[in-house]
Amino acid sequence: MYPVLILLVLLNATLFAWGFFWSPDAQPGLPSLVEPSIPALELRQDVGEVVYRSSAAGTQSSCYTLGPYNSAKAAQLVAEKIQGFGLAVNTRPMRSMETLNFLVYVPPLPDEAEAHKVVDDLTRSAVQDASLITEGPYRNAISLGFFNNLNKAKRHAEYIRYLGYDARYTEQQTPREVFWLDYDEPFGSNAPVQTWSAAIDATSDVQRIPRACQ
Repeated sequence: MYPVLILLVLLNATLFAWGFFWSPDAQPGLPSLVEPSIPALELRQDVGEVVYRSSAAGTQSSCYTLGPYNSAKAAQLVAEKIQGFGLAVNTRPMRSMETLNFLVYVPPLPDEAEAHKVVDDLTRSAVQDASLITEGPYRNAISLGFFNNLNKAKRHAEYIRYLGYDARYTEQQTPREVFWLDYDEPFGSNAPVQTWSAAIDATSDVQRIPRACQ
């Protein structure tokens, strides 16, 4: 009797397991790949085309201004180097003011006689290069020398003020024409523009300045 009962229990368990695992309506562990209310994802096939259009539109380039060059000839030679490297370049002349030196002086005095007295007093104080300016906008002023360095001009003016005179300094300028080069450079090309500039014109203090691309 017991063996028959055990056999029936095993048979029922086997039938239950078969119905659970093999029935198509009874697989709760496998979710549906597509929901009816949500569109399925699609792979883009034009990624390469999008990257190409971005590069062709110029978004992969940087733009620079190079200069200033003291002569048109130097700017032209560097521009030819840039063009030979395969880059577009444009030469742009510009007027600027060049600092010649710094004048230290005592402002104009009421008359020439008083100005001479100041010159004599400064000379007795071992001030070199003190001289009277006799014409122009600085007439009856006292020139105390020209300096190529601004810090030296400031120190000399401070010493003259220590002696009791209202010494000042002013920058002497002259107009000149300089030349700049505008060029576009794709990422990764790294044209050696600074090396070319130094070899062609060592007198120009050339800078490479980023600019907005047109």
